[in-house]
Amino acid sequence: MDFKQRITAGECLLGACIYSNSPQIIECGAVGMDWIWWDAQHTHGDWSTIAHGVCTANLMNIPALIRTWTQDPGTIERILDTGAEGIIVPMVETPEQARRIVAHCTYPPLGNRSFGSIRMDYLEKDLEKWNRRIVTIMQIETPQGVENAEAIARIPGVDALNVGARDLALRLGHHVHENTANTVVASQTDRVAEACARAGKAAAIIAFSESDMEACIRKGYRLICAGVDTSHVCEAHQRFGKAFGEAVRMLRKDPNAD
Repeated sequence: MDFKQRITAGECLLGACIYSNSPQIIECGAVGMDWIWWDAQHTHGDWSTIAHGVCTANLMNIPALIRTWTQDPGTIERILDTGAEGIIVPMVETPEQARRIVAHCTYPPLGNRSFGSIRMDYLEKDLEKWNRRIVTIMQIETPQGVENAEAIARIPGVDALNVGARDLALRLGHHVHENTANTVVASQTDRVAEACARAGKAAAIIAFSESDMEACIRKGYRLICAGVDTSHVCEAHQRFGKAFGEAVRMLRKDPNAD
């Protein structure tokens, strides 16, 4: 089954969230993952880096979804022309927005996506197959988006809703850390998961700890990102730094220690 079919079948799928814009991180850090979230909204890679990341993911047989920085149709089409398996679109608040986005993710007669990508054509020449396999995820990051979550999820071509917990918390007046965001807006994340269940669509979220991940699964989330790569690197270096400092202190106390 392709990625979209696995989503439709209700599988629980774990993703690697790539903020570093590093295809090499995909090679060494995404092994065994079900999918990849490549972030192009809050990072600074160029178009060739995005294409390189998608190419690396494709060679590893891991579907890559690109989080765009805009709802602009031309940008969405160009991102999909890299051969990405789908797209994650921020700040979706209404079903009308979702409908316009979906229209530029599929070719006629389903949508209004323009044809012209040489790379995409190399990967799959059958446009009907692209129409069937492209995954579209709408990000719910505002109170209005939460209110309209079920209506957005019910738009044909929308495959999942992703809760942007930190943005949602900010718009509700809470200044939170990424590790606490899902807890602070728990009632809103519950509502989105319930809306997805009623609409027969998947609920997606980023979990920043194992316990957070388990809680999200219990709520009904089925597309879950295992934190982000930059946070993992930072935490590993901090852990080594703490151990290093302790080792140096012990050495100073006992210079003759082995």
